[in-house]
Amino acid sequence: MAKQFTYTHGDEEISVWAEDRTEVVEKARERLDEVGVSLGDEELDDHIRVVPSPKRIKSDPEDVLMEMRKRGGLEAAEVVESGMDVGLGTGSTTAWAIAAIGWKLDDGELENVRGVATSLQSHDLARELGIPLTDVDEFDSLDVAIDGADQWDPDHPHVVKGGGASHAREKLIDSMADRLVIATDEQKTATPLSHPVPLSVLPESRNVAQEWVREQGGEPSLRYAEAKDGPLFTANGNLVVDCDFGEMDDVEGRATDLARIPGAQEHGLFVGMVDDVIYGTDDGVDSVSF
Repeated sequence: MAKQFTYTHGDEEISVWAEDRTEVVEKARERLDEVGVSLGDEELDDHIRVVPSPKRIKSDPEDVLMEMRKRGGLEAAEVVESGMDVGLGTGSTTAWAIAAIGWKLDDGELENVRGVATSLQSHDLARELGIPLTDVDEFDSLDVAIDGADQWDPDHPHVVKGGGASHAREKLIDSMADRLVIATDEQKTATPLSHPVPLSVLPESRNVAQEWVREQGGEPSLRYAEAKDGPLFTANGNLVVDCDFGEMDDVEGRATDLARIPGAQEHGLFVGMVDDVIYGTDDGVDSVSF
C-alpha cells in the first residue's frame, strides 16, 4: 500500500505520498530540505504511515485522494469502538476508514478490534495497517460493517454496489452486521437509484442471463478486464454482467427479479440494509440515518 509522510513545521504542514517507502522518503527529504529541517531515519519513520494506494484499489489517484471521500471514510471509522468485530468493505472511500482504524489501533485509541475483509484489496490494506483479521466463518454476526457504494439513495436505505466485483462477499458480510455504515461522498447520490446493477453469473449462463435482463427491460453488458484480454472473473470464478435499467422506481421488485435469473449468483442491489450513510461534502462531512 502507499505511504504518506506528514510533518508540521511552524504553521506549515508538509505532506507527501508515494506508492512505496523509498519514494516517499525521497520526496519528504526534498520538502524538508526546502524549509531547512533535518530528520534522522527513525524520526522520519515516525511520521510515515500507510494510506490507501490508488494502484492497489484500481481507482484514479484523484478519486482515491479526493478530499470529500477521505473525509467521509475517516469519519465513518469513528463508529468503531474497542472490542468490536468489524466488516471491512471495499472501495476508495472505505479504504480511508480502514486506514483510520489501523492508525487508531497503532496509537492505542482502539483495542481488541477484529476485522473481516470483503475483498483482497481490503484484506491487504488492513493487514499492512496491523488490523487483526479473521475469516467470516468465525462469526455468526458482526458489530458493524463499513462499506462503500457506487450510488446511494438519501431517501431510502438502498445502495448499488459491485464496481469492484466484490458484491457477493460484501453482501454476505454486510448482512451479518448489526449496523451497516456506508462511507461515501455526496456526488454519488440519486433518487431513484439509476446506476447499472452488477450481476455475477456462472460463466456458462452469461448468454441466458443477459437475455433475461433484456426481457426485464434492462440493457446488459458483460464486464471485461482492464489488464488482460477477455472478461473479468470474480474471486469466486464468476462473470459480471452490468445491467442498466435507468431509473429504478421499484428497487425491491428489481432485486427480486434479478435474483430469479438462472445462473445468477448475486446482484449489487443492497435493499433495506443500510443503517447510516456518512458522506463527505465540499465543506465537511454529513450523515443520514434510516
